[in-house]
Amino acid sequence: MNINWDAKGYKENFSFVHEYGEDVVSLLKSPKGAAVLDLGCGNGALSVKLLEKGYKVIGIVKIPKINIEYPILEIGNIDPESAKEPMKISVIKYWGEKVNDYGNLSLAGHNNKSGTMFGKTKKLSEGDIVELSDLEGKTIQYSIYNIFTTSPNDVNILLPRDEHVREVTLITCTNGNKQRLILKAQEI
Repeated sequence: MNINWDAKGYKENFSFVHEYGEDVVSLLKSPKGAAVLDLGCGNGALSVKLLEKGYKVIGIVKIPKINIEYPILEIGNIDPESAKEPMKISVIKYWGEKVNDYGNLSLAGHNNKSGTMFGKTKKLSEGDIVELSDLEGKTIQYSIYNIFTTSPNDVNILLPRDEHVREVTLITCTNGNKQRLILKAQEI
């Protein structure tokens, strides 16, 4: 088995692969500044097309207990309309600074019935682990310390308990989109 990468050979013999992917890119209707992670193999040609459309990935969220791992998309302005399309693709940064900075980073994801995105978060308990990886490859583990439901208009969930501590808040819809399920976690 040959496991040596040959970029030139790939371009010469398999360029049709990313050409098929370009049709998929044309279907994306997310706003400028949204992010998509190209997890395909190849020479990165499709990633270039995604960058040209303005998508930006700022990190990875992983929750081992419920077997989810998604790129975190940064979309700029956070309002219900600008968040719709990116949230069909992945989890978005809703509020806060960079991944793994001090303070509270709030992430929003759909509560999909299929269990994708944040669709399995209701199975989590206090003490379960959330992992965030930043673009430098640094991964920090966070332990869930509070789980509750609240109104969609409750902005207090965005506030950190302590601005000198790393926190993450996971936000998803529940009760027919009438409430938000909130999971608060703090660095271990």
